[in-house]
Amino acid sequence: MNRIISPVCRALRDPDAPILMGGETEVDTGTGLAIPPAGYIELNANDCDDSFAKGMDSAMREHAAQELETTQTKAPRYMVSRICVGLILLMWVIAGFSKVLDISAFVSVVEKHAVLPDQYEPLLFWVGPAELVMGLLLVFVMGSELRKFFGRFVLFISMGAIIGFVYYLSMVDPAVLQKSGCGCLSDNRIASGMDLNVRITRYIMNGALVLLHAVALLGPSITDSRRKSKQTAD
Repeated sequence: MNRIISPVCRALRDPDAPILMGGETEVDTGTGLAIPPAGYIELNANDCDDSFAKGMDSAMREHAAQELETTQTKAPRYMVSRICVGLILLMWVIAGFSKVLDISAFVSVVEKHAVLPDQYEPLLFWVGPAELVMGLLLVFVMGSELRKFFGRFVLFISMGAIIGFVYYLSMVDPAVLQKSGCGCLSDNRIASGMDLNVRITRYIMNGALVLLHAVALLGPSITDSRRKSKQTAD
């Protein structure tokens, strides 16, 4: 009696062997092992998602810890520097509006100072609009440009204008300056009717403005340095 071995029996005896389209398994002649068909992918233990291997509660706690760490390592907002930029912005806007609303009074005050040559007097009409533009640029600096090159460049220009104004005041005769004012707010003299010296008062105020610029420029770098030191220590 002849024994008949069907392909079904062979498949049951060797269930792990890949089956080709023709029903035959291709075997490596060197090792005797079955050769996987095209497109066969063998999964490793590392390929499996073991997020919930320790249980749902453990997975949720780990996820919460990761979110907390991400929140704690969020980029700083540099609020002190932004407040300083806001104060500088306010100064430029107020000074610019006062000159635009009464430009003739501002020109008259500068003429009394007798420092600028006559050929430069037409430029005085652009001082007020330039101050307003500076205030507009500082709006962007206070927003997203504080740590970028554009923001630093605008702050340096602003600080340079303040220092240039201090130098201009140093060339004005003290008696004329005390009588006419500095022209910062058109013809509104801060020290008018007071015994305070206009030059000293303006030096103090401009010194405070320069300090605000320094904080706005150096504050983010100092904050980043402290942050890195703290992370290294941890």
